[in-house]
Amino acid sequence: METLVDNKRKLIDIRMPVFVTLSEEAQRQQLSLKRLIELMLENAAAEIEREHPRSFTVNEKIRRLIGSAKPQGTDLSDIQDDRLQYLLSK
Repeated sequence: METLVDNKRKLIDIRMPVFVTLSEEAQRQQLSLKRLIELMLENAAAEIEREHPRSFTVNEKIRRLIGSAKPQGTDLSDIQDDRLQYLLSK
């Protein structure tokens, strides 16, 4: 289930001919105009994402922790990094 945090509200202006056309299509599909526009935008965004996928960026603080794991057979006292020692002790 989506929460308010998952959504972004935006007030937009729609020209009258576009409004009429979309309103008629919403009626044909038995949807509210708002829901029709939401679905159209979601579909357009999915298509854009397929054509131009975003590169995943990781916060530098998180990047330092990626791949950090206690090597097998190693005692925590053998690990020189205090932060890593603390995290692995939890």
